[in-house]
Amino acid sequence: MYLWQDDYIRALAETDPEKQLRLVYNATVAIEQRRLCPVEPGSEEAQAIERAEKALAILKQSLSES
Repeated sequence: MYLWQDDYIRALAETDPEKQLRLVYNATVAIEQRRLCPVEPGSEEAQAIERAEKALAILKQSLSES
């Protein structure tokens, strides 16, 4: 498990839309902070980050539409 994944999992698990939107932003910031240090392209973590970013974008869009 990577450090940024705690924030990501909290965002996915939250059921209150207002809290969830805040947690989505927290998770996004955590991933952006992780990217400040090099992540080996194609590594397991790089792939996990890519999947998480896609999922957070979808979640953020669905929250903003409701």
